[in-house]
Amino acid sequence: MALVHFGLYRDFFIKYLREQYVIAEVFLMNSNQPPGTPDLTGVRVVEVGGDFVVFSQAGSAGAGLYVVPLDKILLVEL
Repeated sequence: MALVHFGLYRDFFIKYLREQYVIAEVFLMNSNQPPGTPDLTGVRVVEVGGDFVVFSQAGSAGAGLYVVPLDKILLVEL
């Protein structure tokens, strides 16, 4: 089993969890979206785990939570 270190990515998401920034777009690997189309738009980080991030639509009260493994995140646009 390969050990993958997510420290830099986790630190990035922990910072945005604390500051409650709205992330404009999140692109994921192996997406079903057409090329150039983000998988998530207008989201906030609500939890950061060891190897995953939980996003929520900005402005929603807990509805629409998205659990995303860190190794599937390709690009984040603020």
